Amino acid sequence: MADTVAYRNPEALATPEWLAEHLDDPSVRVVDARFAIRAAAQGTLVGSGERDAYREAHIPGAVFVDVMSDLSDHDDPSVVVPPERFEELMGRLGIGDETTVVVYDSQGGTWAARLWWALRYYGHDAVMLLDGGFTCWQAKGFPLDSEIPEPPSATFTVRVRPGLRVDGDQVAHAIGRDDVCIVDALPEIFYTGAARLYPTHRAGHIPTAHNVPAPSHVDAVTHRLLSATELARLWEPVGLAPSRRVITYCGGGVFGAFALFALHVMGHENAALYDASWMEWGADSGRPVETGPRAARMTDINQQT
Repeated sequence: MADTVAYRNPEALATPEWLAEHLDDPSVRVVDARFAIRAAAQGTLVGSGERDAYREAHIPGAVFVDVMSDLSDHDDPSVVVPPERFEELMGRLGIGDETTVVVYDSQGGTWAARLWWALRYYGHDAVMLLDGGFTCWQAKGFPLDSEIPEPPSATFTVRVRPGLRVDGDQVAHAIGRDDVCIVDALPEIFYTGAARLYPTHRAGHIPTAHNVPAPSHVDAVTHRLLSATELARLWEPVGLAPSRRVITYCGGGVFGAFALFALHVMGHENAALYDASWMEWGADSGRPVETGPRAARMTDINQQT
């Protein structure tokens, strides 16, 4: 059966075929944003960019970005790198004001979306995620390379869009409002509080938040984005409406950025990222926290009224 709903912004996705045809286009810059999470001591999780995997094999011409160390403020790792450092980084990668950027990872775009959001937040619209990422590219037999490119420097001009980012106070003000929906993009085990994302932080989620995990937007086998109909079904419990603002968050502004990407593809632009996410909220004892599944809590509330 044909999909009955279409992507509203399909140009946000680059197909492997499109990218293969544009590898030699000097106005296109490909960015490898592969990232890996591994278990560490005392049940903690640590992550880093897959720089070694990039050196071994990457899409020809791709430059590398570590979405955490390169895109985070060194003075406050919970938030995006400041404008002047972002300009310098983009210029060094050969990304200028007229460059079309294609970002990929090996997890369906859930990590690459951090750069997608940062570029848009800093005023650059010409950015796409590679649908299916490195996994799909490799499966289709497209070329790989181990040569590290040295792109010519470029001039990137920051034009901040404050509407794409919110802070903790704005999130606190949004709790319980009918015109705002808060969305937790972490896996359910962290949302319910069954596991702690950070050992030193509290478990659970921001009160009234819905849970729409970032990985649930992607086909587990192909790593490609779900169809428009499947995305609409996934977000149906949230109750999207043009006048209803959506605030997404996660552990540190990565999965939340991918949720924003999905919303953009669906055509819902009234949305912003709580950049500091649980890294900030979960560490602040003055901020409220809830645990358990939202459906169970809503049932309890309905039974009491």
